[in-house]
Amino acid sequence: MRTILGRTILLAVVGFVAVPAAATAQEGIPACQDQQNLEQVLGSNGEIMPEDCREATISVLETDGDRLCLVDLSGESEGIVGEIRDVAVEQRWWMSCQDIEEAVR
Repeated sequence: MRTILGRTILLAVVGFVAVPAAATAQEGIPACQDQQNLEQVLGSNGEIMPEDCREATISVLETDGDRLCLVDLSGESEGIVGEIRDVAVEQRWWMSCQDIEEAVR
């Protein structure tokens, strides 16, 4: 399950990273804890969003010739339970965009 979700996020990041540098605004993509729920979101073109799914955002920062990607899984606040989870588990991850591209080839 995590492998498929990870690949989905990585593929979305690669697709976003391939966009010219001027388009560095955040890009939202669905991310779910369960593979079947992600398939449901994708099959409904985002009209159905199960509880364990959220909009992840991806930002690209160019610095000193390197492209850095920020994947933010925090999504919208989900009440007290969501806030406790957000405090307990890191939701924002920086990584090299080039490394992401190479990982999904």
